Amino acid sequence: MKVGINAVLSESGIDTLLVSEWAQLEEMTNLLAPFSAQTDILQSSSLSLSLVLPSLMDLECHLQQFSNSTSSEPLSMLADLKSRFSSLLCPQSSNFNPLPAAACLLDHTVASVLLTTSNRLKLHLISEVCMGCRDHYTGWPK
Repeated sequence: MKVGINAVLSESGIDTLLVSEWAQLEEMTNLLAPFSAQTDILQSSSLSLSLVLPSLMDLECHLQQFSNSTSSEPLSMLADLKSRFSSLLCPQSSNFNPLPAAACLLDHTVASVLLTTSNRLKLHLISEVCMGCRDHYTGWPK
């Protein structure tokens, strides 16, 4: 990374970055790397809806790990992610869409990970998805 940046700086007539600027750049690179990886995964032509929630949850977890950072960007990004995707991540949201959660349970590669931890978690996940589907689609009996 340094070689490429130094080449651009040299072309611009700038010698190099300060040590603190390199540290900020490294921190930002570490912060954004999972977003690049998840974008590559989700833009695949063979993408399944069942991968959306695990990707969002992975990014949420990643941003929470940066909560002790001196920068405010991770917390701001976490709040934005939670707000922007509340319809997928929060069953209590008024506009919750249960389809991605249901897709997770129907995809054996995702469900096998979600449903192997405990029976209590398994029952909770299935209950939340079923309730979300029932509430989302008015034709379902209550």
